[in-house]
Amino acid sequence: MPTNWKLRELLKERGVKSASEVSRSLQEIGYQLSVQAVCDLLNRPPKMIRLETIEAICNAFYIPLSEFLEVLPMASQKPQKRMRTLQSAQRVQKRRVGPSIGTIDYAGFYPDARKFSSGSTKV
Repeated sequence: MPTNWKLRELLKERGVKSASEVSRSLQEIGYQLSVQAVCDLLNRPPKMIRLETIEAICNAFYIPLSEFLEVLPMASQKPQKRMRTLQSAQRVQKRRVGPSIGTIDYAGFYPDARKFSSGSTKV
């Protein structure tokens, strides 16, 4: 899923110029993150990031997540493939031999409870 990671630009607008400043700001609120880890976050979008880290960044700089991370929808080709898969599944279902799920008599699978009654209750 495509994302738009704008942490560096956002912090630059707020006057934060270095990874060490970010690391110090995070330490002030009680969250430990190395300068190298902050550098990685500033230079490229992370493949994975802890929710605690996102929370700490938001709290330290008083910014919502939506200001520096934008999740974009997939390209328009994906739904077309999905539609083709659904259509092929419907074709396969039509080819099956035997009754379809809608015509099975499920009552035949279960015994008549009255036959196994202990006689203490009347039906």
